[in-house]
Amino acid sequence: MNIGSTTGSAFTTGSQGMVQGSEQMAKAAHKVVSATTERPVGSVNEVSKGMVAQHEAEIQVQASAKVVQAGSNQLSSIIDIQV
Repeated sequence: MNIGSTTGSAFTTGSQGMVQGSEQMAKAAHKVVSATTERPVGSVNEVSKGMVAQHEAEIQVQASAKVVQAGSNQLSSIIDIQV
């Protein structure tokens, strides 16, 4: 696992995943709001799809945060070995 600041590093990959997850969450939330506030009110299917997308986005952000944490732990281990 590359932990530096280059493309493909744990920090870069993790932060990109968190950004993508946040964007997906915003789109899914907008979908849920639109389905429940527009007239006629959207179907239950539209609302449930939006809520599932929100949950998927949440999981993506959590997984990406774990990638960043793993990179941080690995970097800490390398620093401990070098010191």
